[in-house]
Amino acid sequence: MRYWKSIPILLICLLFAGSVYSEEQASKKQTYTERVKAMEDTFFAASKAGQTIKGVVVEGNSLFNGTTAPQNNPYGKPYTEKELLDARISAERNSKVFILTPDGTIYYPTPKKGESISQSMNAPRIPRVFTEEQKKGPKMRNWASLVPLVGMEVEVYGEVYPGYGGIKGLYIEYIKFEGEYLK
Repeated sequence: MRYWKSIPILLICLLFAGSVYSEEQASKKQTYTERVKAMEDTFFAASKAGQTIKGVVVEGNSLFNGTTAPQNNPYGKPYTEKELLDARISAERNSKVFILTPDGTIYYPTPKKGESISQSMNAPRIPRVFTEEQKKGPKMRNWASLVPLVGMEVEVYGEVYPGYGGIKGLYIEYIKFEGEYLK
């Protein structure tokens, strides 16, 4: 019973702490336009500095079991029409996807460093960067996932991890590519 007197004081303290917290959050909050501008600035600065990775998205099962050989085909055209259809179906069925660069380096999309539990890296929505020309055209999705991009050239910005056996890990923060990927 003697604690009843302290309840109003406790409630006042909680209300005060809540209002201070929300004011701090509100001051840190950016508008959507500000976030997009910051993302574009980061991506294009990294691209000019050579810190982005350009490559073609390839499907892993057919790559490693020898069914296809996108690394032996011309860089911009890693698959024939039939191989591309098979690779996209396989990727939709949760086969791993990789990014193959012109010099033959393979990057495996991974979760951010330190995340011990992850979901399929084929599915997350990756923020998309648009060029000025793309902004003038029809409205496109401002995100992308990797599965529909199989066979397409992309430029990505993110953190590269050493990896194993010549395959490097890559946490993709932003992605850029030409055209709309859902047809």
